[in-house]
Amino acid sequence: MKRSLALLLAVTLQVAAHAQMSPDSPMVQALRNGRASTALPESQGAQLVAQKIQQQTKSQGEVTVAFVRISRFSSQPRCGRVGYALFQASSNTYWPQFGGQMNVCDDGTPPLRSCKGSTALVAAESQCSDGTFPVDTHEIKAAIAKAVEGGSMTGGQFKAQFAPRPKKGGVTK
Repeated sequence: MKRSLALLLAVTLQVAAHAQMSPDSPMVQALRNGRASTALPESQGAQLVAQKIQQQTKSQGEVTVAFVRISRFSSQPRCGRVGYALFQASSNTYWPQFGGQMNVCDDGTPPLRSCKGSTALVAAESQCSDGTFPVDTHEIKAAIAKAVEGGSMTGGQFKAQFAPRPKKGGVTK
């Protein structure tokens, strides 16, 4: 049960974070102002997690998603790393296991990346002149590595932990 709740909320938050990267999104507001928060998504899964948290804390206070700026990138000062987690103000409790970190710029886009053999920075979704795709800069790789050292998951670890597992004798679609 705990694993399915964690999976459901983690996926909901990741999808919400990626889908709402407008300059007005809480993640971008946290990058600009240091902190921001928003209500949990209205999905049944997110509301079920909120109910479980309220039962655990014995407080009916609202459970929100809290965002905090972790750092700004010196090579791209309009961009930085933002962490997010569930938070209940009435019990002053954070749940980092229901959160993560992301890199974002103040216009809602991901930080620029670099192409092999070039010092020029390019948009994350662009293609390099040699046909490859750009990669994170050294500064961004270091920020990700620091997050992983601190207990955050890499994309591969997240997938290994939460991806659907085949049923005995069956195949997961």
